[in-house]
Amino acid sequence: MTVAASIPESLTRLNIVREFDAPRALVWKMWTDPAHVGVWFGPEHFTTPVVRMDVSPGGAIHMVMRGPDGSEHPFDGRFIALDEPERLVMRTWITLPDGDVWFEVEHTARFEEIDGRTLMRFQAVVVEARDDAIGPLSGMETGWTGSLNKLAAHVRAVAAAGG
Repeated sequence: MTVAASIPESLTRLNIVREFDAPRALVWKMWTDPAHVGVWFGPEHFTTPVVRMDVSPGGAIHMVMRGPDGSEHPFDGRFIALDEPERLVMRTWITLPDGDVWFEVEHTARFEEIDGRTLMRFQAVVVEARDDAIGPLSGMETGWTGSLNKLAAHVRAVAAAGG
């Protein structure tokens, strides 16, 4: 696997740290229960109406995000590691109609509980990308920031409901 030389290194790594006012077990559930993932996953103004996840090492992931214009953005992946409730690692990729992988990203989320709150350290690393993937990779930080904003709101709502 290679990342095209035309993709700037600044677009191949993303690190985000977030704190949630909820126990780690609840935040873990938000990442691993398809009913919850469908609520928060995707950039601001996107929905994720299709979420299929086999939450086990090597388990398949298939999701479809829907943009505000109705466009659909399917992707696939697999879980690499699940160390409940401390760490999950997954790889996701977009396959082009000809079967080639457009780009593939490895995502790691680490969760640390501190006094009933959860500190999450998130990292995304591009492991494969074609030259023409620069557009979506340029939006990776904005997309993940939007997703994590939606996650924070969902965690607050579920925690407030006693979830």
